[in-house]
Amino acid sequence: MTYRLRIKLGGLELELEGDREFLEARFADLSWIDALLEKLGNLEQQKAVKPPQQAVVGSFSSFVEFAGRVNPEKNWEKFLTIAYYLYSQEGRDLTYDDVEKYYAQARWPMPKNVWDVMSHLIREGYMEDAGKQNDRKIFRILRKGIEHVERLMGGGGGGK
Repeated sequence: MTYRLRIKLGGLELELEGDREFLEARFADLSWIDALLEKLGNLEQQKAVKPPQQAVVGSFSSFVEFAGRVNPEKNWEKFLTIAYYLYSQEGRDLTYDDVEKYYAQARWPMPKNVWDVMSHLIREGYMEDAGKQNDRKIFRILRKGIEHVERLMGGGGGGK
């Protein structure tokens, strides 16, 4: 069985995946984290990595208010908005149930084929299939998707 562990340290997010023994070995001796942080610290000075805008998302009382700020126009942008909100607020991935729930909250008309919308996002590199959880497919927002939603929040407009 494969296990996945996600750690957030400030603006850095690290995800480890492997069998149980591998993860237990990694956490038996955490000195490798210091070495990694030191290397990343040097990279940070050369190239600033922009973390998700937690403060911007955190200032909204509900998804509806957040969606109003993002103002997505296309269905694929609405999916990304939901995925970004779940990622930044709850630290979790998106399911089709989430799409239905948040579309209803925002009173957006549901797309005729949600699978086509998700396929488009995966094909274009905005999302990835993250397997199953409780017999439900889950999807993870990728850096390209995060950056797109942040551009929409900043008034930078969409694309495609």
